[in-house]
Amino acid sequence: MTPVTLPAMFDLTAATALADTFRAVRGPIVVDGAAVERVGAAGLQLLLSARATAAEAGHRLTIITPSAALQAAARTAGAGFLLAADV
Repeated sequence: MTPVTLPAMFDLTAATALADTFRAVRGPIVVDGAAVERVGAAGLQLLLSARATAAEAGHRLTIITPSAALQAAARTAGAGFLLAADV
C-alpha cells in the first residue's frame, strides 16, 4: 500500500501538489487525514477522483485517522462514503 499524508490546509494548492502523487500510485492507497484542519472543494475532488481511479484499477483507497475537519467536510459535501472502512 502506498501511504499519502494530507496537509493541514487541504485546498486547491495542496490538491494540485498531491495530484501527481495520486496519479503515480499503482496499487492500494492509504491516506492519512489526521493533520487536516481545513478542506477545500478541490481537496475533496482529488480524493473522489483518486478513489474512482483506484477502484477502476481494482484497488482500494482507504482514509485512516480522518480529522474532525475532514469528516465534517466530506459529510457536508455528501461524500461521507469516502470515510467508510471498505472504500
